[in-house]
Amino acid sequence: MQRKIIIDTNIYIDLFNDGRHVDIVNAFVNVTYLAHPVLHELWMGVKGRDEFKALKAWQDTFIKLKRLIVPDTSTLVLIGQVCHKMRSSGKIDPVHPKHCNDITIAALARQIGATVLTKNKKDFKRIQSVIDFDFETQS
Repeated sequence: MQRKIIIDTNIYIDLFNDGRHVDIVNAFVNVTYLAHPVLHELWMGVKGRDEFKALKAWQDTFIKLKRLIVPDTSTLVLIGQVCHKMRSSGKIDPVHPKHCNDITIAALARQIGATVLTKNKKDFKRIQSVIDFDFETQS
């Protein structure tokens, strides 16, 4: 049975740059969704016309398949609550928005019942102490 996954930016960078993790995108095993913060982070790294065109075509595929995930109302509220709880307990530094992106990715995975695939075990484990979602680390 196929499982739903959301792939973190660090995995996509490896995949795009040198083909690592290609097995993850096997459509017989995984149905891949794109979390909007991942797309934003990828756009921030685009260099040159060829990368722009490639990322545009790639994002358009997710949009066409209705697999670009944005928060619904309850997930938006949950993201704010998780950010508050983690900041209040000293688990995140509000100066670094990367943590907010990771929290959003985790909440979006929870929203659709997906597993986050990431190389960032430390931060996602910390987020998992506050919100229930699934993630797996890749090397």
